[in-house]
Amino acid sequence: MLFAQEDFMTTTLLDPKLLGLWARCVREAQHLSQEALAEAAGITVRTVQRFEAGETVQIGSRRSLAKALGYGDQDIFDDPKFAATVLGFFDDLRVIQQKQVDDQHPDQTRLAAQLVSSGEEAIRFAQGNDAALFDISPDLNRETKEIAATFADYVRDVGELDDLSAASSLTFANELDDMLKALKAEGAIVYTAKYDRKFVGENWADKTPMSMTLSYLVVVPATKKLEHLYVPRKTKLF
Repeated sequence: MLFAQEDFMTTTLLDPKLLGLWARCVREAQHLSQEALAEAAGITVRTVQRFEAGETVQIGSRRSLAKALGYGDQDIFDDPKFAATVLGFFDDLRVIQQKQVDDQHPDQTRLAAQLVSSGEEAIRFAQGNDAALFDISPDLNRETKEIAATFADYVRDVGELDDLSAASSLTFANELDDMLKALKAEGAIVYTAKYDRKFVGENWADKTPMSMTLSYLVVVPATKKLEHLYVPRKTKLF
């Protein structure tokens, strides 16, 4: 959450890290160094650094910083309207940044990525699609790729089973749990995404669109945190 909310009509406070980022942006827009801001506010440089890092500072220092940054209201940082304005600014910025990334993938669709953290989640993924595609990052070492390939094959096989019993589902989930732990130990994690599509085969006599759920599973280094997967906009059925 970017802000804590007890009663939106009476108080909306920015997350300290976001407030610190905003203060740094305002300072840099005014071409002020941390030293110059500290001098203008009558506080130490360390206090400015702590504030911009999202750490707690005394209320007097907050007020001095607000004044030194050009705000007439020394309590502006605790004003719900100010918080809403800052949140709106960063929301708009995220939209712009996301569009820039999307424009780099004109032939692809952005899907929300979901981290797979348990065998049960892997089972639900396997059983909840009409077709699944798998990808293993080339940045992984050979041993990790082998574990990832085994995991992907296992998920594919489970997805092809009909009327999976509770006992079988638990057994499969436990085995997938072990594979996920092995991947984690090797520094790899698994993400999935789903895409509901309508298809018309090029050689179909009946051109009535057929609805399908395509699922994507990727194994990547644990250092690569994903919010989205980009997948082809067009997929041919023959």
